[in-house]
Amino acid sequence: MTIPARSKHGAKYLLKYLLVLLSIFSIQAHATPIRIASDIWCPYICENQTGYVVELTRRAFEIQGQSVEFQTIPYKRALVELQKNNIDAVLALTPHTITENQLINADVIVGYKSTDFYTLVGSNETFGKITDLNQSQQIAVVSGYSYGVELDAWFNAHTNTYFATGRDPLAMNIIRLVKGRHSVIVGNKNVIEYTTSQLNLSQQLRYAGTMGKQVPLYVGFNQQNKAGSITFTNGINMLKANGEYQKIISKYKVLPDATSDKASHSNLQKFLPIFN
Repeated sequence: MTIPARSKHGAKYLLKYLLVLLSIFSIQAHATPIRIASDIWCPYICENQTGYVVELTRRAFEIQGQSVEFQTIPYKRALVELQKNNIDAVLALTPHTITENQLINADVIVGYKSTDFYTLVGSNETFGKITDLNQSQQIAVVSGYSYGVELDAWFNAHTNTYFATGRDPLAMNIIRLVKGRHSVIVGNKNVIEYTTSQLNLSQQLRYAGTMGKQVPLYVGFNQQNKAGSITFTNGINMLKANGEYQKIISKYKVLPDATSDKASHSNLQKFLPIFN
């Protein structure tokens, strides 16, 4: 087709033609959902596509007309699928994980990760430095997570470290601790306390200390989805501007009791018979 671009009418026609093409491309792009995955890490990422990071991420895209598909898969597998371009992003990643896997950082902090230690009530163990671990009988962590260079090295070098895997590895570690399989579990305080409440085991665990500083968490996108990372950042800014960001954050400030999230509570309860 020949377009008489040199005439005024031709220029107007060309502009309309280009706008139609851009509209078509935009519709096609938004028709393809952004594929996002993570394991369960409540209250950040919870069952049934809840959790404040999940809600913020979904709304950041939806407010711009972009649909989202969430998948719940183990953390290590999620990173593999991200590298294969089978998904577009993984939630709540540390800067180290993003750099190590050569991902695109959306540069929006969605939370903070801390390395916290829990024992059974009645224990007098406390943890603030690496040498405090030397007297522990059995330490349980989640496989695939990084706890910092020093702690990772210690865990990998000591045979009394148990690396949990599966769909709900933290829940398994908590139950094993209560059953006497471990003397201490390691994780994020918010996540441990939330999961413990869902298992009705809060009264049996005690906080035993924290090692290192809090680390910011981000959404990591694969190298093929730079546009997705930009859209996410823009969406978060829009949510902050209209007040929706704070409303979502406020919903998750207080840890719910064991009956307030029936889906999550029911999901975690299925692990209990295994250890009876």
